[in-house]
Amino acid sequence: MVISFTGCSHSPNAEGSNVTSDLQHFNQMWNRAWLEKDGALVEKLMADEYVYIAPNGQLLDRQAILNIIRSPNYRLDSSSRTELSTKPIGEDAAVMVFHSQAEGRFEGKSFKDDHTCTMLCVRRGGEWRLILEQCSPNNR
Repeated sequence: MVISFTGCSHSPNAEGSNVTSDLQHFNQMWNRAWLEKDGALVEKLMADEYVYIAPNGQLLDRQAILNIIRSPNYRLDSSSRTELSTKPIGEDAAVMVFHSQAEGRFEGKSFKDDHTCTMLCVRRGGEWRLILEQCSPNNR
């Protein structure tokens, strides 16, 4: 599968709108890849320097996350992302903030997450890549 988000106009309003639209699509693909355990797509969407900061503060690098999605002991049963807000940073970077709820199993233990998450994405060679992902527990 080839994923490319190109063709953005260069007017400021259209540019921000296209970045937002591109990243909403990127976010949907990322979520779907996790639901479908598509490790190849997750790997493609990650930048080489990808880092995940877990809700408990643990730092996980790209390889650690790829090991999780490819583990036979990992399963995501449901996942929703709402209240998505995209903040472009110039033409080739943006931050997404959203509410995430997910349920599944990992290493024999069930989990039910309710987080506020942040994703930092950059566009390289016309394609968006995820550099940083951080999730914090919700106390709603």
